[in-house]
Amino acid sequence: MSAPVFLVPEQSLTTGVVRVSGEEGRHAATVKRLREGEVVDLCDGVGARATGTVVATGKDWIDVTVSTVVVEPEPVVTFVAIQAIAKGDRADLALELLTEVGVSRIVPWQAAHSIAKWDSDKSATKWNRVAREASKQSRRSRVPLVSDVASTNAVCDMIGAAPVTIVLHESAETTLTSVDLPTSGEVLIVIGPEGGISPDELSAFAHAGAHIVRMGSTVMRTSTAGGVAIGILASKTWN
Repeated sequence: MSAPVFLVPEQSLTTGVVRVSGEEGRHAATVKRLREGEVVDLCDGVGARATGTVVATGKDWIDVTVSTVVVEPEPVVTFVAIQAIAKGDRADLALELLTEVGVSRIVPWQAAHSIAKWDSDKSATKWNRVAREASKQSRRSRVPLVSDVASTNAVCDMIGAAPVTIVLHESAETTLTSVDLPTSGEVLIVIGPEGGISPDELSAFAHAGAHIVRMGSTVMRTSTAGGVAIGILASKTWN
């Protein structure tokens, strides 16, 4: 089994003894009950990773001896998920899957058929928390950035600036796997809400230059569609 991951402040990793405190320290010491001699990975959320050994523990902290810090490069092709806002557990599952398959950025989209509404404080805090926890579970050194909520017009602007944008929709004739990916840069994936992408939104996205595609003969929920699509596309970029 791979070592558990704990997140430390950005650019704080160094060789020697590193103390993990705060929420992460409490989780390591009281929930995971780590003991001296156990191996852990420390990551700063922006690519730095260190594998070390626990040398001391307290009530809400652990000390880890680090010998080497490496910075893992971003993939040449990165994926950005434009995820329609969903309710409760649906949103959580979508964020977890997107993070697990390696998305670099998540943009919450207030779609016409989104039932849930974005709260600039509560929603952003929750989405960031879910992305952080999913990054740790999937052993990622980079936590995906959760952007500010976007309107449909803002999404169209993003489409116009991106090398490739893919919109998932069951009515499309073009298949997901037929789309050619760039050799570098961002690939945008637009995932609609439970109520579906409206005709006006679909038309606007197509006009902005997006590829409208379907994944297969079945219709997937907003909570799973993006993760499956990016998993398929990402496999095409592996060396």
